Amino acid sequence: MLFLLLATLLTTLLVWILTRHYYTRKIIDVRKSYESTKDDFLKQLSTSMLERENFETILSSMVEAVIVINAKGRIEHASPNFCQLLELRSRETQGKLYWEVIWNQDISDSIKEALAFKQAVKKEINIIGPQESFFSLQISPVMGREDKLLSLIAVFHDISELKKLEKIRAEFVANVSHELKTPLTAIKGFVETLKVSITDDPEAAVHFLNIMEKQTERLENLVNDLLILSSIESKEVKMKFMAEPLGKIIQSVVSLQKQMIEDKGHQLTIRIPEDLPFVLVDRQRMEQVFMNLLDNAVKFTPQAGKISISAALEKPFVRVEVRDNGVGIPAEHLSRVFERFYRVDKARSRDTAGGTGLGLSIVRQIVVAHQGKIEVESPHAAGSTFRIFLPCQI
Repeated sequence: MLFLLLATLLTTLLVWILTRHYYTRKIIDVRKSYESTKDDFLKQLSTSMLERENFETILSSMVEAVIVINAKGRIEHASPNFCQLLELRSRETQGKLYWEVIWNQDISDSIKEALAFKQAVKKEINIIGPQESFFSLQISPVMGREDKLLSLIAVFHDISELKKLEKIRAEFVANVSHELKTPLTAIKGFVETLKVSITDDPEAAVHFLNIMEKQTERLENLVNDLLILSSIESKEVKMKFMAEPLGKIIQSVVSLQKQMIEDKGHQLTIRIPEDLPFVLVDRQRMEQVFMNLLDNAVKFTPQAGKISISAALEKPFVRVEVRDNGVGIPAEHLSRVFERFYRVDKARSRDTAGGTGLGLSIVRQIVVAHQGKIEVESPHAAGSTFRIFLPCQI
């Protein structure tokens, strides 16, 4: 009986030990599985957070404005540029419906179309606000399984500068056509007149020939200026930069304009310090710059006016100013005077100056080619000051 009791106890103890061992192992296995699952989850969460951070970094670094809209029309992500480039109803974009944020109807309609038809949409958007701007909008759908729309990615590329350049190009072509047509029409008309009257009225014929000569010179000057401007912009002109004394360049230009200055009774003052460092320039091109500026100052300053040319060291440049007390330039025209064919007063420019309208454009291109810069100011449209900064030998 005692043996049977002992056997039962041993059996029970063995079963308990085996059971305990089994469940201990199971608990350890479950715990390991839990730890492994937890580690995997944390890794996935970390990877997801890292991917999100990378995504946000990519969005932040993009020049274009980018938004991600889910299938329900709510904004999931928006790049910083999206809020900066566009005027929005709300700066809080996360989770909001796109039409609650975007006020522009063209943009909203484009997003609505992409959501409805699950297809890409590409448009140019013109936004008329305090400052007119143009955007190229590209909306691309992100599709899942069974043709299910997951989200839309809308990219806004600012093409305002491109549109501005296109407008300038169109104006340039129109201006060139006009500038060429005017003298050609005059020459053609006088040629037809000469065919009839050259033998009957010799004096009139000479008069007509003189006019034709002037119109031909005007055409020649226009073509030459266009060629110069084109060659400088395309860098076909090989400039020879050397250290040159600014004073000698100015004196050379003044000597060529001396007779015209005296004819108009202008008082010319030159202030070039003797200890001024040499400027690093192409001598011929820089003489062309100051010739143009001095010529404009003489022509657009009434009789007995005052013109001054001064220079000073402003490291790493030498600053040169050509100042006059002439008719000046209205404030609204100052930002455009260096554009091709741009004239503040078209009638005055043709009748008084007789220029091609390209002089200041050439001046600017030459200065830029010298790694310098040019500015203009005309306080209250009373006289003008052209300020040039040229690299110097330090």
